[in-house]
This record gives sequence, C-alpha cells and structure tokens, in this order.
Amino acid sequence: MHKYERKVLDFLSKKHRATMEEIEEAIALPKDSLMWAIESLSARKEVAVKKDERYVATLSEEAKEYSKEFPEEKLIREIGNDGKIPISKIKNNVGITWGKKNGWISIDNGVVTLTDSGKKHLKSENYPQKEALRLIKDAKKLDATDIKPINAEVSNLSKRGLVTLKQHNMINEISITKEGEAALEKDETSGIGQLSREIIKNKKWESSGLQQYDIRAPSEKNYISRFHPLHEITDKIRKAWVEMGFREVSGPIIESAFWNFDALFSPQDHPTREMQDTFFLSNPKRLKIKDEEALSSVKKMHEKGWKEKWSEEAASRAVLRTHNTSVSIRWIRNVAKAQENEMPVKLFSAGSVFRNESVDYKHMAELHQYDGIIIGDGLTFANLIDTLKRFYAKIGLDNVKIMPSYFPFTEPSLQALYYDEEHGDTIELTGGGMIRKEITSAMGLDKTVLAWGGGIDRLLLNKRIFGMDSLLSLYKNNIGWLRNRGEIKI
Repeated sequence: MHKYERKVLDFLSKKHRATMEEIEEAIALPKDSLMWAIESLSARKEVAVKKDERYVATLSEEAKEYSKEFPEEKLIREIGNDGKIPISKIKNNVGITWGKKNGWISIDNGVVTLTDSGKKHLKSENYPQKEALRLIKDAKKLDATDIKPINAEVSNLSKRGLVTLKQHNMINEISITKEGEAALEKDETSGIGQLSREIIKNKKWESSGLQQYDIRAPSEKNYISRFHPLHEITDKIRKAWVEMGFREVSGPIIESAFWNFDALFSPQDHPTREMQDTFFLSNPKRLKIKDEEALSSVKKMHEKGWKEKWSEEAASRAVLRTHNTSVSIRWIRNVAKAQENEMPVKLFSAGSVFRNESVDYKHMAELHQYDGIIIGDGLTFANLIDTLKRFYAKIGLDNVKIMPSYFPFTEPSLQALYYDEEHGDTIELTGGGMIRKEITSAMGLDKTVLAWGGGIDRLLLNKRIFGMDSLLSLYKNNIGWLRNRGEIKI
C-alpha cells in the first residue's frame, strides 16, 4: 500500500466518512496526490466515493455586457413602436441575426420591420436567454437541477460563444469500507520509499529493503509545446497541396478593388462591393494600378460585357482583400507575361481574408482561405472535380458533395459542401469553376484556367478533422483549451 493511500485510510478509520476538503486539511497532501490515492483506493473498493454532478461556467467579456441587454433586444427597442427602420441605419449586425432567428423582425426590400412576436417581447422584456445568462452569472454553484430547466438556452448561449460550460463530477463524500478496514489491518508497508544521498552512501537499503514501485503514483503534468490549431491546419493544407504537385504563391492583404474585383469581372455596382460586405480603407484610400496594359484590357472587358461606363477611380480604391482569388488573378497575369511554356502550371495560396460578416459560430470578420489554380491546355471541368475530390480525400473528407453554383468570374461554376450533423447545417467548403475567357483574355493568357477557393477555419468545425464547436474559440486565447485541445486528424 502506498503511503498516501495509508494516510487516507488512517484518517477515515477514525472519522469513517469525510469531505475532500476535510481530508486535504487533515493529512496535508497536495490535491493531485490526494486525488490519486482516493481513485486508487476506490478502484480496489477500499473506499466509497459519492459524487455530485456540477458545472463550471465561463462567461466571455461580451456575455457580461449582455446580462443587461442583448443586441437583439437593443435592436427592437431602437425600432420601437414605429415598427420599421431602413437596414442601412442599423450597425447592430448581431442584433439583426438573432432578431431574425427569434422571429422578432422581418427584412424586406432593405427595411427591417418589427413582427407581432417582436412587439410582444418589446412589452414583456421576458427573454429566456438573458434569464439563463443571469442565473449562470449569479450562481455560486451549478448542479444538474440548475441546468436542466435552461438546457435549450444554455445551448444557444454556447453557440454564440457567450458561455463555456464544463461538466465536472465533484467528489462530495468519501467513506471507508469493510475492505478498506481489512486492508489497513493487513498492511505491512515497510522499506525505503525515496532514495537520498545518505541512503546510497551507507547502503541502508540492504537492511531496510525498498518499497514496491507504483507506476500509478501521481506525477506532475507536463505540457508539450504545440502550434495554435489554425497555424497547424494551415501547414497541413499546405503540405497536402504541395504533395499534389502545387507551388505556393502569395499576394498583398491590402489590395486594390482592381485586383480584388474588377480583374475578376465583378461589376462595379455589385452588392459585394458595398460597405456591408467589404472593408474599404481610409489610409491609404487608393492604390495606383501600375500594370497599364491590364488596366486598359479590364476596362474594355467591363464596358463590353456589362454595357456600363467603367471607373478607374472606383477600381483604385484600397480594400482588405475579400478572397485569395486576388492572389490567383495576379499570378494568372504573371504567367501570361512570363510566357511560360511548361504546362500545366499548378499554384495555390493560403492566408487571411476579410469580410464584414455578422459573427456567429461559423462566420468571422477575419477568415482564412486557400485558393488554387491550374493553368494549361485541354483542361476540363472533370479535371477540377477530380482535383478537389482528391484533395478532400487526402485530408480525410470522403463525404463531400459537388453541386452547381454561380460566381461572376467562373463559368461553369461549382460548390463543394458537407453536412455538419452536430449543427444540423450544410457547410460550404469550396467555390470554384473555370475562369471565364473574358478574364483570361484581359490578362493576356491564351490558356484554360481551373480555379477554386475554400475556407480553412471551417474545416476545424468538422468532427472528422477536429470537431470544434465554434470559430470563436480560435480567438479567446484560452491557454487551458490550447494545451488540452484534441488532435487535428489530417
């Protein structure tokens, strides 16, 4: 019997039953050592352990503000009794998302209207999510009886990244059993348990003997250094593309609208160029487009294709790139200018892109994408589908579905999707297609180009790869989560 186990049994033989705190105080053992001793004794049925189901809740900084008023409540209060407000006047994107989910608002032709349900809430102010948040915030302890009535609301709060709830089986009481009393009587533990310089020098073990070594004895937990999951999965995706014969390229994060939109045949009045979708910069406000030949060709492409006057001033506006396709189109132009003869050319890029999105478990304002192109002769749509399926099989996804889609710069176009059973939601993996001839001609390239772009972050939501509940976890700087996170299975 280990000396820690004997200490516990000695104490319990006198008191018969006690709490963890009482034992810890009486025998002065570190908590880890005490836990090991109790678990070891329990496994041999020498002590009986009574446990309570408890929950430990962690609230985000955002959640602490929400206990007074949620964004969706603030939104319907702003709309007020008039019941209508233009969506352009609303900066509260989170409020719009959850107001619509709750059925409090409807949106039609750019106008947000308060529904009957929204008017009802405006009068009652009884919001289950807020009540659940207050209960969690104010509770000194949470057990199963506290959680059960608010289970649905806790699930919503968790999806929103407001509350992290962890279940713990807390030891409430430990008592000695008949087996424990018998073991205590039979125990003849003797010998040296820890060597010292003096014991070795005087060879005391020859007369005293040594205690049996216990491989189950507690030891200090060590944390190996590891990459952030986003860094790790990006490197694994890079490795996958390189193994498929692709070369990595890069481009600027601060980009001109010319390379981000215009060179990709996106009309200058397209909705994605609005402030609601794109981050336009004020410093620098504009970027000079140095490739005069490409500038002239793109202007002709737009005025011929969209039958509208094209503005160089609009094309020079500085933006945070909204997709890595801005990198791909720059390299299509580079390949055309270099007049490379060796075909096909297979390139990919990976990095940050930015969109003015409403934040939820699968959307962030900053996201990370990989983008790829194959340039060559005689390439077909089937080559694109085969490339994507081989890539996803390589990273462990064999349930990917391909379906038709639309993008301004590819024709025909496709989407690769998978169904997330946990969230009951279809997650888009990749959009792509064959780059339009208008674009390749404007870039000076007489070749076929297959192109695609996919989200890196969203792969972490897939259980086969990582199984993260929400992308918000990537930005919480929770050291405990980073240390104990699961393995990325690629």
